[in-house]
Amino acid sequence: MENSAKKSPPRWRKWFKYSYLTAVHILAAIACFLILTALAVKFKLTNDSGKVDVNNRYYESMASQYGNEAQKDSATLVRDEYLMFQKLGVLARFYPQNAKMIVNAYEQQKNTYTALRMLDAIEIILKDNQEYIQALKSIKSTSNIKTQSAYAWSNYKAWKQFCAALVKDQRTIDSVARLTGVESRIIILCVVAEQLRMFNSGREKFKQYVYPYSRLILPSNRGYGVSGILEHTALRIERTLFSPKDPFYPGDYFQKIINVRDSFPEVINDTIAAHQHKTIQRLIKGGNHYYSYLYTALLMRQFQAHWESKGFTLANRPEVLGTLFNLGYQKSFPKKNPQVGGSSFKIGEKDYTFGGLCFEFYYSGELQEAFPITGKGFIPVQELESQNKTWLEEIQKRIEEEEKLRLEQEAAQANGNG
Repeated sequence: MENSAKKSPPRWRKWFKYSYLTAVHILAAIACFLILTALAVKFKLTNDSGKVDVNNRYYESMASQYGNEAQKDSATLVRDEYLMFQKLGVLARFYPQNAKMIVNAYEQQKNTYTALRMLDAIEIILKDNQEYIQALKSIKSTSNIKTQSAYAWSNYKAWKQFCAALVKDQRTIDSVARLTGVESRIIILCVVAEQLRMFNSGREKFKQYVYPYSRLILPSNRGYGVSGILEHTALRIERTLFSPKDPFYPGDYFQKIINVRDSFPEVINDTIAAHQHKTIQRLIKGGNHYYSYLYTALLMRQFQAHWESKGFTLANRPEVLGTLFNLGYQKSFPKKNPQVGGSSFKIGEKDYTFGGLCFEFYYSGELQEAFPITGKGFIPVQELESQNKTWLEEIQKRIEEEEKLRLEQEAAQANGNG
């Protein structure tokens, strides 16, 4: 009877059976899932219902707000640019980092409307910030935007004409800046102030203003050249370059950058005794203002040397440099808190001092593209010597060649007369 009982199947067969059935069911389930998924996709059963963005109307408004930019006239472009800067000012109060990024984007493309759209995008984000929105509302009206500068002197038509004349001299001014290590904006500082005070209603405005830029010689009591350097000042500038014991002595380097033999006798067309000086001839040479800028830069350098010797710097004191230029060597007293002033005059209805006007121009942003504020008013002399070594050698060689030619001409003339 025990022999008649069935033997149980081996364990491995049972394990194989159940594993096989499990695998079949899993594959069947996967196949079923894939079929159902395909059907759901086919009949769009998996699509989200979707919704309209809450800011949709703002996006729509932004897209059409500025119309066709290519068809805008210059007046509209100017108005919109002012609006952009006003909005940037508001944003900078709340989120300066975002304002900075928009300014960077504007600087890259110079596209006012890109910046305005970026500002509009910020406005959407901050639409619930009542303080920000109220600040923006105060500038929404663009019809009364002021197109004049806060610096009254720059609103004169003559100022724009003067700027054009000065920019024409940019290459010359940059050359002087490179030679002397004086920032180009500091070089033109006193030129600007000297010309601006000619806008005074007590003088013949335009005629007086363009006078230094013509081929005419300035009256001796008004100084010489485009910066109006007085005779005794011009002579001392030159003398100081070769006087190591002078408190204003800027260093041996500066003797190498000026050709003291240069003269232009062809411009002598009157009997004024001062015009016989070679120094003055350089300043009044018609159509070429190189020496006017050079002597102005050398004077600035001499003032800086004087103050540096006492432990001070004038690198960031355009108002002091202007005051000293106007008053002269005798008023240079290096100290911590120097007084600013100089001659006083009116431009329109406003009173100015020479030094104060220099300060206003320097930080006004006017002519910034051509003559920028670099943060380096005066390059150290050692750096100048290294930087300009090759150039100075070329200049010296040219001076020597000119001197040799002059001597040959004089010898030939003497032989001819003999």
